[in-house]
Amino acid sequence: MRKALAGRGRGTNAMTVVVPDMQLTSINGVNLDVFDQGSGEPIVFIHGGMRDECFAVLQEPALADHFRLIHYHRRGWGRSEATGLPLTSSEQAADCRAVLDHLGVERAHFVGQSNGGTILLQVVKEHPEIVHSLALVEPRVPQVLENYTEHEAGVKQAAERFQAGYPVVALDTFAKEICGVDYPSRFDRSLPDGWFERWVEDAGNIFNYTPALADRAFIEEDAAHVTQPVLNILGSDSRPGFHAVYETIQSWFPQAESVVVTDAVHGPLSSNPRACAQHLSDFFARHPIVE
Repeated sequence: MRKALAGRGRGTNAMTVVVPDMQLTSINGVNLDVFDQGSGEPIVFIHGGMRDECFAVLQEPALADHFRLIHYHRRGWGRSEATGLPLTSSEQAADCRAVLDHLGVERAHFVGQSNGGTILLQVVKEHPEIVHSLALVEPRVPQVLENYTEHEAGVKQAAERFQAGYPVVALDTFAKEICGVDYPSRFDRSLPDGWFERWVEDAGNIFNYTPALADRAFIEEDAAHVTQPVLNILGSDSRPGFHAVYETIQSWFPQAESVVVTDAVHGPLSSNPRACAQHLSDFFARHPIVE
């Protein structure tokens, strides 16, 4: 099992996506890897449990040719330091705010996928002045997902396997639960070669630190204070719990524009980046920062 899984992520990518250059930068008292390229209105991407998950969508012309794209690796992922982990959702939001301050960006569009969406909800709650619009890509909403016993059991089993010293098997168990059994072929076609190995390197962040993000879960009452444009994104082939999250986001934000991305599992930015890039580009163009 370990040997078989270790080769995943080395297949031939249909899109020839590469790992982009990122700059290790001192921000908020810690070194974070930051990507900042392009011109136009800024879009900030907040990744979830995989450091590679935004790489493909960042290279799509629909976004790269028209916007300034900003992406950073959260503490503990890749070369970004693990100082202070685990961080609460508020502390993660503070890091995000600090990245913008460092880059001199006063206001931006935001995209958050999975746990990145959870952090984005905290950003708009605590720092609404920096958020012009937000795209929520299947955010992890604990109070919704905990109602899906199969999901919770699968994640728990994966964590137990990680704690037992089997990170590759643990991550495979986790990925099958949240992304489906065919996740390797889905991600091989769009992510840079070696994505699974890098995911394994960062697995401790998923199993040791993710629960801290539920410390101040965003709730419906918080949503009432959000007036910014919202894009609600779901993968057509995502698991039932994320369909429930999608419906919850729509009920929380009456102003939300909702999109189902075809041929995509949990992590639509990773499994169908081209379609996501077009949806994001169209949404941000309809809601410009400068009228």
